Amino acid sequence: MMKAYLYLLILFVLTFLFSCTMKKESVSIMLPKITLKDEQQEIFLQKKILIYEMISATKELHQISWPILKNNVDICKKNGSYSFGVLYASKEDLPSQDAKFYKKILNKNINAKYFTKYNVDSFPLVVSVAKNSPAFKANILEGDIILLINDTSTLGFRKKLKKFALESSKLKLTILRNQEVLEREVVGTNICNYNVQAIPSPAPNAFADGEKVFITLAAIKLARTKDELAFLIGHELAHNIFHYMYDKGSEAYNFAINYTDSPKIKSFSSFFLYSSQSKEIEADLKGVEIAFKGGYSLDNVNDYWRRLSVFNPEMISSSSFIYKSNALRAIMISKTLRKLKNSNEKK
Repeated sequence: MMKAYLYLLILFVLTFLFSCTMKKESVSIMLPKITLKDEQQEIFLQKKILIYEMISATKELHQISWPILKNNVDICKKNGSYSFGVLYASKEDLPSQDAKFYKKILNKNINAKYFTKYNVDSFPLVVSVAKNSPAFKANILEGDIILLINDTSTLGFRKKLKKFALESSKLKLTILRNQEVLEREVVGTNICNYNVQAIPSPAPNAFADGEKVFITLAAIKLARTKDELAFLIGHELAHNIFHYMYDKGSEAYNFAINYTDSPKIKSFSSFFLYSSQSKEIEADLKGVEIAFKGGYSLDNVNDYWRRLSVFNPEMISSSSFIYKSNALRAIMISKTLRKLKNSNEKK
């Protein structure tokens, strides 16, 4: 009987203590009053940061990739579409729920009269002009506002840009620069039509889908030199050039602020494409050739793998069924690069 009373007493004490603890916790986690306006303002600030991060990262990739795409045109599939060396941002690039942010962020300094005159609610913006590209030579500048494309409205800008790039090497742009309306004619050229874009991700990685190359924001931040990014681009381009059969890419769909764009299956044959060690080794070695041909010395490029190994220590010496170990990859890359440089010196 005493044991029963003792158990009841213990149960009562525990229940009392637990209830007190719960009361204290409920008081300590009282939430502040948050209005819908507070939340919307914070969402806008975070989306603004995201958009500017995407622009900065894709602009960097655009500048690095242009000479690579230009100098390797002889090994790429031809599709008849001209390239001009311009990277744009457009309202249509954002998800529908975020389209309202475009004007507030990237068109905020445009006089209201231009929206009325051209009967639009936003204008595409030039965010990057590749050095020595046709647009560079035509004096298109970063920050130029596109008012008209081939004397037509910028509504449906991406589709029109793709259509015009297939029809002719010449592209007429009516632009707004420092409140002055200017006209520029750009004469396009043929390059490898594989767009290189940034993609949001906390993991350092890169992808190819036959049409585009995607480099994660984490990989871009991990890389410390242009050479390192040039190799990543070269590796993924090697997949596109040698392992995929897709040939319908267009500079018109090189997105700077579309943070929802991601690798996709582009053709029926791509569905059956699988990764293997042999494909990855080929992409590494061909990627070195592609980046080197693009004008990059690739000095110390293996520092990227050494830094990457910090996140995956098991990959330093262990190979998987898809990838060789980072140590072996670094050695193969170094030997291939040395061979390329020796051959180049003999010419």
